Amino acid sequence: MQTRLLPLLYDLKRNAVALNGLWLLHTDNPVVADWLIEACRPAWTAQGQFAKRMELTSPKSWHEVVNELFGLSLFDETTVLIVSGNHKPDTKDKALMSSLNRFTQDVKDKTNQNQLIWCLPKQDKKSLATKAMQFFDMHGLIIDGNIYDEKLRGEFLHLKAQELGLTLDDMAWQMLMNATEKNLLTAYQTLWRLSFLPHADVVGADELEQALVAGVDFNVFDLSDALLTANAPKTLQILNHLQHTDIAPSIVLWAVAKEARLILQIQAGKNPSELGVWQSKLYLYLNIAQRTQGISGDWLSQIYAIDKAIKGVSGMDVWGEIERLCLAMCGVN
Repeated sequence: MQTRLLPLLYDLKRNAVALNGLWLLHTDNPVVADWLIEACRPAWTAQGQFAKRMELTSPKSWHEVVNELFGLSLFDETTVLIVSGNHKPDTKDKALMSSLNRFTQDVKDKTNQNQLIWCLPKQDKKSLATKAMQFFDMHGLIIDGNIYDEKLRGEFLHLKAQELGLTLDDMAWQMLMNATEKNLLTAYQTLWRLSFLPHADVVGADELEQALVAGVDFNVFDLSDALLTANAPKTLQILNHLQHTDIAPSIVLWAVAKEARLILQIQAGKNPSELGVWQSKLYLYLNIAQRTQGISGDWLSQIYAIDKAIKGVSGMDVWGEIERLCLAMCGVN
């Protein structure tokens, strides 16, 4: 079966979709794949499901995917596989196709509740006509997540504005669409920034302009500054920007871990100047070390767990755990 992503997102909000079986999403907008996963996550959480990511390195990787789909139902460690990579399953591989057919039958019989979401770049009609794609069309769900025109881009942005609690007047919408022409991610980031700024119930062009002007790039050093000042809203804003501009989570974790270890060393009685803390930031480090004295005990274990997740050892939500650690460092439970 085939569908467009936008109506599927609305169905997910109404809990009108069964989250299991084989799903294939193809799109040239990476942020769209994130939106699908974010829309599914509440249902996964409610059902006690966990997500795990896998990368296809060759057609043979599909054997590993199948092993996970069946192994998960036995050990119940992870029930959602988010797979990326452009390697299609070999339909001439009888053992592989037999396993995939068995999985789809088990899903129909409700004896296997696991789910596969395969994320691909945009596929043309010729690619969608291949046997591998026809298998997903017949036994699963093919989701078209491509943005074909400005009207469709506007419809996606209306949905995201609604989720952010924003209502824009006609002039503001026209300004947003013109200022971010054909760029879905930039428009979404503008709305996200706007949600953090003081705004009226109905946002006008003047308020939107503030969010557009505020659209500067952030880096991991900005994140460190926000952590040291315990600015939780700014920390979340920077993390969102870093995630959606494809900054590697390992780089973000490095910056956060560096600050966490400095703070822990100061709490253990180390001289900040001997640790290389600049004089201009000495007060900030002493202040956060004192403020988090009783709540910093789990930081190192959190850092270790996130590092394992980045390396693929666990199915933990990397960005979600980085956010949780950063908020803890800001003093937010």
